[in-house]
Amino acid sequence: MSTTTTSETSTTAATFVHDEANPANPAGPANPTNLPDLTSHTGELLLGHPSPDLVIPNAIARLAPSAIRAFDAEVSRIPDIIKLTLGEPDFPTPQFIKQAAMRALEANRTHYAPNAGTEGLRTAISAYLSRRRGLDIRPDRIIVTTGASEALSSTLGTLLEAPGAELIEFTPAFGQYASLARIHGAKLTSIDTTSNGFRPDSAALDRVLGQTRGPAVVILNSPSNPTGTVASDDELRDLARVIDRHNAIAVSDEVYAEISFEHRPAPSIAKFIPDRTVVIDSASKTYAMTGWRLGWLAAPEWLAPAILKHHQLAVSCAATFSMDAAQEAYEHGDDAIDEMVEEYRRRRDFLAGALNAAGYQTVNPQGAFYLYVRAPERYTDGLEFARDLAQQAKVAAIPGTAFAAGPSPYVRFSYAASLDTLHQAADRIRAFTDGQDSNRQDL
Repeated sequence: MSTTTTSETSTTAATFVHDEANPANPAGPANPTNLPDLTSHTGELLLGHPSPDLVIPNAIARLAPSAIRAFDAEVSRIPDIIKLTLGEPDFPTPQFIKQAAMRALEANRTHYAPNAGTEGLRTAISAYLSRRRGLDIRPDRIIVTTGASEALSSTLGTLLEAPGAELIEFTPAFGQYASLARIHGAKLTSIDTTSNGFRPDSAALDRVLGQTRGPAVVILNSPSNPTGTVASDDELRDLARVIDRHNAIAVSDEVYAEISFEHRPAPSIAKFIPDRTVVIDSASKTYAMTGWRLGWLAAPEWLAPAILKHHQLAVSCAATFSMDAAQEAYEHGDDAIDEMVEEYRRRRDFLAGALNAAGYQTVNPQGAFYLYVRAPERYTDGLEFARDLAQQAKVAAIPGTAFAAGPSPYVRFSYAASLDTLHQAADRIRAFTDGQDSNRQDL
């Protein structure tokens, strides 16, 4: 119970009492007719909250938290667990990038930047796209964001608010796409690629787009999270023709474009339909800068101003010193990219080989840093397998349910970990598998 005295109340707690000595005070009587008394006997406010059902939209209330993060948190409590769960490079941010940030801080580059990003960074990204990706995108079409997550949120938040809007995704897919469709009230259509070798099918897309009634947005992710597949030029050209024919928009999530092993970097659909494509990317995976929260998007001239409005309302601008660091990366970081990609290639080759030797079926990963692995046939789904693997082998992978609308027989291993860690994980998985096989033979 409060011990505030009456004299203290007049200065420390709201009382809604009319101040007769101050006619300018509009507070009115202490308890106006038909208004509830919101004060206790001491004069303090009685604080409460409205019913969540009345103020929180169903789309938000029913939205599940990130399945990736939820499972990672679940297994993190297991002692001595090796986590091959999150898609985060284990490399430190290259020193020359950190030094650029330190110079920016010393120069007091800690104030607001232009909403769309500094001119220097946008120019550097434009030059990088031309130099390494074969894309001609002017700086004024580039918007710097707080990570690729915000780039996706601002882009889809702009496009999916239109009446009757529909988001079409190829699954398995990163869960943020479906979540954004749901919170914006858009129709979500998923095209399952499992029977097509996890490759985007232009014929299936054509059939779906032929049935849409409102504005259609097709989201692509190549290299893919979780499968590591990379769409070829021919596949992207076919998809572009379908998207163009149906007057749809492509949102191309290319955060893993540089981490591509057969095609360096991975091709972009923006090469074929630049006026219908929004490219999403970031410095996070490319330069091991996840914690810097520095992403960007490149939109057609007719669309960029609308997305910029959403971005302004959401975050105003990215951090200036992070942009200065990223500018250094995009201007002088080509060698750093190549060195990290070669290390990812070694890790991929080792882990895929080790799991194949242990009897596991793996999707051939052409990019990103993930292995999509089918659970042994004795398991009903990948979630059951992932839990057994974590609890018994002390190796954590993300169940395929995080990337599909229903049960999935797959799990995703991230090989964004050191080779020493991957060797330990492979030894544990092999022992776990051999032990299970031995138990089955004894039955």
